[in-house]
Amino acid sequence: MGLLLALSAGGLFAGLLLLRRVPVLQASSRTDAMGLTVSIIIPARNEEANLPKLLESLRSSASNQLEVLVVDDESTDDTAATALRYGATVIPAAPLPPGWTGKTWACHQGSAVATGAALFFLDADVRFVEEGYRRIVEYFATLPRDAALSLLPFHRVEHWYEQLSAFFNILMAMGAGGFGKLDAPHLFGQSLLIRRELYHKAGGHESVKSEILENLGFAEHIRAAGGTAYTLGGRGALEMRMFPEGLGQLHRSWQKAFAVGAARTSPRVLALSIFWLGGAMSTPFLLVATRSPLWQVAGALYLLYAAEVAWFARQLGTFRVVTVLVYPVALTFYFATFAQSAWRRKRGTPLTWRGREV
Repeated sequence: MGLLLALSAGGLFAGLLLLRRVPVLQASSRTDAMGLTVSIIIPARNEEANLPKLLESLRSSASNQLEVLVVDDESTDDTAATALRYGATVIPAAPLPPGWTGKTWACHQGSAVATGAALFFLDADVRFVEEGYRRIVEYFATLPRDAALSLLPFHRVEHWYEQLSAFFNILMAMGAGGFGKLDAPHLFGQSLLIRRELYHKAGGHESVKSEILENLGFAEHIRAAGGTAYTLGGRGALEMRMFPEGLGQLHRSWQKAFAVGAARTSPRVLALSIFWLGGAMSTPFLLVATRSPLWQVAGALYLLYAAEVAWFARQLGTFRVVTVLVYPVALTFYFATFAQSAWRRKRGTPLTWRGREV
């Protein structure tokens, strides 16, 4: 029991080393972005349900400097027609070549025809809040020319099953954000704003063409090219609505990503993440298995973990208080999904995502 108590107590500290606070965009009166032309590039495969929200949120920018390109990745729904209806330029993707993922191939094709001085890659399930696009571009214009900016969209959670994403969001922020004290920022897969010259100098999406989590690999290429990654939380600027199709979509989406993400995480961050997760799972076990006076200690540790999870999760999405009070439910789902993903990779069993094996 003493070892489990030490693990639980130490895990709380490990969590603070990994994440602490998620920085967000601050108000700016700078006008540096006035002369910056931006090409929005949206890889889209069967995204007719998501595109209207993103494209409508872009309409409010009302800028002649904005080019919106939707790369239709062999969709079988009305993705192309939806994009055209909202004024975007549609690029029909060429057949997927061997060695590429669908997303990297679509982004590569979009970058080849984009005309902007800066390229803004966005997943179709994100959307800007009011004035969010303007604020992001203005902030980006204040950064050095060798900067790449990536925001982790604020997760708008609408259905009960989406509450199970809490630990996935937290671990994504811990592993890629550089929000703690242990690692440099990487990039988030949902958004990337980068000047054209740095994008090509770093090798573009061709340099990570076969990677499911292309954002992690591309961050390394950017640093090798002399660039710097900047990461922020999207609250107040960029949001996402990830899993409207149900629990199965949520499960498949996280399953395809997280075993790969663990393999690309720095050893220090990975070790402390395991320590934090182990402590979080040990605490409810102690609460059930111990008796007074240790029961009071276990109860205090449980409440401290719930408070820490709440502090992290509420910075990343609209997660409910009840979710963090019974956090072992979401944590158990995280462990089960991660284990299944790792087992699939070990066996070489492909996962189907939007009609394509990944």
